[in-house]
Amino acid sequence: MAKTYVKPEKAQNKYTCPHCNTLSQMQCGEHHFDSDQYRGFRNEIGYKNELTIHRCQCCGNKILWINNKYIYPDIIPEEANPDMPGTVKQLYNEAALISNKSPRAACALLRLAVDKLCLELGETDRDINKNIGALVKRGLSQDVQQALDIVRVVGNKAVHPGQIAFDVDDYATATMLMHLLNMIVTRMISEPNEINCLYQGLPESVKKSIENRDK
Repeated sequence: MAKTYVKPEKAQNKYTCPHCNTLSQMQCGEHHFDSDQYRGFRNEIGYKNELTIHRCQCCGNKILWINNKYIYPDIIPEEANPDMPGTVKQLYNEAALISNKSPRAACALLRLAVDKLCLELGETDRDINKNIGALVKRGLSQDVQQALDIVRVVGNKAVHPGQIAFDVDDYATATMLMHLLNMIVTRMISEPNEINCLYQGLPESVKKSIENRDK
């Protein structure tokens, strides 16, 4: 996405176009229609649905909402942390692209992404609970542990056999899980990498002094 990313909003006339990735002015228009699939608001002539069309003035492509629901094109609500391992990022991006159309499926994919992340961090047990416990013993902080458990529990509810978990079948939950997964990667991978880079940038005499101190 663009360096200065502005999320597409129905009420805004300038944001980052999901087609050309440019911060652009939008031409905005509204149309009303009847449909059994969509039950919109009631006005003086009965039930109507509102189709909102924005046209990017940079590339000319359209962005659509029906009533207040974003419809087209597919967008990733939150970009994956650049330090996210490739196997995890692939699942993350797939979940992000379907989160608007099928939040429940996105939750299931994000739980699998947590499994993969645990493997990338060196834990090989098939039980995600045991993997989380092992990471805690390695120094995983409590707040990140809680984030991992939120992803695990919500994801499990989303795919539990014979049940439809309506409380997780929503877009807000899927975006929350994406944010938590990014936070986990930041705390477990990005921050240690950054600290290591800073340490390696110290003069050799200073590093030797630190090493001798710690003996």
